[in-house]
Amino acid sequence: MKKVLTTLLGSILFCSSLFAGKQNNVILRGSARDASGEPAAYATAFISKADGSIAAGVSADADGVFELAAPAGEYTLTISLVGYKDAVQRVRMESALTTLPPVVLQEDTELLGEAVVTAVMPKTKLTGEGLQTSVHGSVLENVGTAKDVLGKVPGIIKGDNGIEVIGKGSPLIYINGKKVTDAGELDRLLSHEIQSVEVINNPGAQYDATVRSVVRIRTVRRQGEGFGFDVNLTDQQSLQKKDFNDPSSALNVNYRKGGVDVFGGVNLAKKSNRQTSDLIQETMVASSTFKQDEILIADVEYKEITLTGGANWQIADNHYIGIKADWNRIPSLSQNVLLEGDLFLDNVLMDHLKTETDETNGSPIPHSLGTNAYYNGQVGKLGIDLNLDYFGKGDSKLAHSREKSTIEDADVNTEAITGNRLYAAKLVLSYPVWAGQLQVGTEETFSRHSDDYRITGAAIPASSARVREDNAAAFVNYGFFISSLGQISAGLRYEHVNYAYDDLLGDGSFSRKYDNVFPSISYANAFGPVQVMASYSARTARPDFSNLSSAIQYDNRYTLQSGNAALQPEKIQSLNVTGVWNFLTMVVNYDRTDNPIITLADLYNDQGVVLLKPHNNDTPHRALTAYLVAQPVIGVWSPTYVAGVQQSWLNVGNLSFNDKPIWIAQLNNAFRFGQGWQLEINGDYHSPGYSANVLVLNHYLDISAAVQKSLLSDGSLVIRLAASDLANRGNNNVMVDRSHYRVNQNNRMDTQRITLSIRYRFNSAQSKYKGTGAGADAKARMQ
Repeated sequence: MKKVLTTLLGSILFCSSLFAGKQNNVILRGSARDASGEPAAYATAFISKADGSIAAGVSADADGVFELAAPAGEYTLTISLVGYKDAVQRVRMESALTTLPPVVLQEDTELLGEAVVTAVMPKTKLTGEGLQTSVHGSVLENVGTAKDVLGKVPGIIKGDNGIEVIGKGSPLIYINGKKVTDAGELDRLLSHEIQSVEVINNPGAQYDATVRSVVRIRTVRRQGEGFGFDVNLTDQQSLQKKDFNDPSSALNVNYRKGGVDVFGGVNLAKKSNRQTSDLIQETMVASSTFKQDEILIADVEYKEITLTGGANWQIADNHYIGIKADWNRIPSLSQNVLLEGDLFLDNVLMDHLKTETDETNGSPIPHSLGTNAYYNGQVGKLGIDLNLDYFGKGDSKLAHSREKSTIEDADVNTEAITGNRLYAAKLVLSYPVWAGQLQVGTEETFSRHSDDYRITGAAIPASSARVREDNAAAFVNYGFFISSLGQISAGLRYEHVNYAYDDLLGDGSFSRKYDNVFPSISYANAFGPVQVMASYSARTARPDFSNLSSAIQYDNRYTLQSGNAALQPEKIQSLNVTGVWNFLTMVVNYDRTDNPIITLADLYNDQGVVLLKPHNNDTPHRALTAYLVAQPVIGVWSPTYVAGVQQSWLNVGNLSFNDKPIWIAQLNNAFRFGQGWQLEINGDYHSPGYSANVLVLNHYLDISAAVQKSLLSDGSLVIRLAASDLANRGNNNVMVDRSHYRVNQNNRMDTQRITLSIRYRFNSAQSKYKGTGAGADAKARMQ
């Protein structure tokens, strides 16, 4: 640990000494744009002397802005970006600061080949880190919210757990450099505010080692000052349960004056959902088989309020500070679960059990508070990005279960109280070296988790535990672009983790320390008309705090659930290759996961009661994902078609989950007509197949449609009507084999819905907030 921190300190001092040694340099400031005037984010700019040697180089920021420092004189300025021709011009640096007019990059027509490029095409290109899809000016501009946009971006699908990067699971999402900690932000950000979306399959060393994928959303830069607001009113009606009507409203305000930017927002929402499932559970005990044949009906309704506020201040050129707070509360919750069925022992009826469970909020009422303060600036050529974060969350659930049995009735009451606190800091220093950018940084995260569980009416022990996890990380990353070689980036991240689990009611306390190094490297270049990127990274996946809890959750008298405090982190190695040609994009990703976390069933007693519990598997889980994206444009029709496959290899004991890949298809069709009309017809499909030890049994099909009208001269008023799961086939039926416990579950989800939304914006301006946050992984594990 000391050696790594010493190395990091040495790197920081090295950057500082470089800066100190260049005080007599003069500065060249400029910006790069594409032909449409949008920023050429992260383009490489370097100046060379008459003999061809490079005097200075740097990567532009997200706004395409760059600064170069060198002794006064004449140089050749070159600006490069994959997918564009190099822009080359002579520059004279004489005064302390020389400012250039924007440099326009022209698309490489040989690279684009015969592609049809129009204003409505959501063009996808490589950035050296991932795939960037343009939204502004395309058919995605008015599809609704950020969540609607992400569901139509190449490489992203809407999975059971929300937005997922294909083959990578749920990503870490950033909006203008600030990470999203509240999924509701994606519902509140409107699609017309989005400039582009970038999907990164193999994040670099600056990200936490547990982050497997990143989605970066950049919004449209708004000009001007003054007051602005946007309001969104939505009503969603279930077609399966008429009582489930979910209205929501959001108001965001913003005021700008000079270098000061103040913003705030409020979001009110009611949400509901129903799940109906047919369950067959089989438990093998010695030579006998216990079988539960049941039906499950679960209804949940809750109300939610979210408040957001903050301010930014540009205190000087290239110096920004700001603070932001997000507060969330769920004032009411009602969840009702009916589980009814028969218990058989070797096909002989033993019991008929009906369990009705009501769950409500306890004390404290579920709430969370997240804050971020940042400084973002540049001193000479040294870039500084500092973030300080706090996140706190409290939750309590009361549940009452009434069991009716032919053997013995029972009343069971449970109370679960959880609390989370996080303190985090992250510092990133960047400095131009040769033809690229050197980054060094450190990130510290301090997490605290409490879990108290009490139960009456069943022979299950109470539990109380405290978890402490401290993570100190140091990282270094260097990337450069030379037109003859391509774009190369390599990084190294070191993490030192202290973990302690305190069992307050038992003897299960223990502590661990982890010291790990995580390398990453990527390469991108254009070969004729084909853009190619290849990358490798080593990462980890630490168990959620809820999976570490020793509390036993009571489902019914035959099924219990628990965490496992002895879980070890997963170790993941990833290889990714991406290619872009014309309107086609091909992505191939391979992952090997050691110590994979798999939920298995342990026998709790010899009466057929099982305890579902996560374990580390002793053999690796390997997965291959490949998909092809086509985005042609034919008149007013702009389709986005995705076809792919996910192949999983996993052995658990003597069980094998290898022989059934999942085939994926997405057919998104947008038709843009005149006078602000837009029509969409979309379809998502996947075949049966294995995902780890879960076998999807059915053909999943979700057909959705939407019609939209933009009104007023500037399109500031949008009315949209959308319908989802029109074929009523958007359900996943699964079979899970957990050694001596097997479950078959056929689901009918409340996904058939009609949504009407009205959105209006007045002088709307996206916040200039530049905070990027710290401790993202630990926050996600607390959700």
